[in-house]
Formats: sequence, structure tokens, C-alpha cells
Amino acid sequence: MILEQLIMIETTIGPRSSRGSVLTKANRSTLRELIKFFTHRVGVHFKREAMLITALRRILGRKPEEQNQFQSLLDEHRMLKADASAVMKKLNAQGKEENGDSLLPERDGGCRTLAVELRTFVRRYRGHLSCEERILFVLADMRLTAEQKRRISRRMLQV
Repeated sequence: MILEQLIMIETTIGPRSSRGSVLTKANRSTLRELIKFFTHRVGVHFKREAMLITALRRILGRKPEEQNQFQSLLDEHRMLKADASAVMKKLNAQGKEENGDSLLPERDGGCRTLAVELRTFVRRYRGHLSCEERILFVLADMRLTAEQKRRISRRMLQV
């Protein structure tokens, strides 16, 4: 579901060759709805993964390198949600402007468009999902017994 939402964001902002293009009012409205998923509904996904991480921590013990990997995934959840909130704020602010996809100030004094910001968000989210697939879910599949997987799955469905 998350990947589908990311694809819809990319489709809405258009191809990379149109970096300077203006986001229409309809596109901004669509993007607000899509980003709302990442500011609200994705929290369920994060809570479920936190449950899986807690179970894996308990089972695997206290190997520092594994604990750090788990913590970095949890930290990324917070950062991605904050990124989604920041993009939503900019979308809402931009909806009040006349010129569509205005330039947004960056820390280094340069500017970038909202479309570029959205592409960056999509890229970071995909990287996070890829990491989860390669580390978290593989580790869970390898280390959890069938019964442990059933118990965790039941608890996750209650979220």
C-alpha cells in the first residue's frame, strides 16, 4: 500500500524532465490527500513494525550492532513522518499562493521546488522500505518460529 501511494505521488508530480513545471491546484489537492496517508494512516504500519522489532530484540538478545540497526529503523519512522508533515505544511501554504510551484528556501541559501521536495521524500521512503525488506523482514523470517510469527501477527492485527 505504501509503495502504491509513493507511485501515485510520482505520477501526480509528473516526469523528472518537468522539474520547473507548475503544480496545478488539482494536483496540489491530490498531493495533499496522498501525503495525508503518510501523516496519519502510515502510523499503523510503524506501530506494527515496532512490535516486530520489540519481539526480535527480545529473541536476539543484546548484540549492539543489531540493536543499533533496529533503533535506526525506528528513528527513520519518526523522521519520515516529520518529513511528510513538513511537505503537507508546504502544500497547504502553497495552496494559498497564486503561482503554483514556487521555490522553497533551502538551508544553504539555494532553492528547490515542491516537486523536487516530493521526489526526495519518495526516494527516502523507498530507501527505508528497501532496508526493512533486506534486514528486518529477512531477520524475522530467519529467527522467529512459526508460532512466534503467528502470535506477533495476531498482536499486529489488533493495532
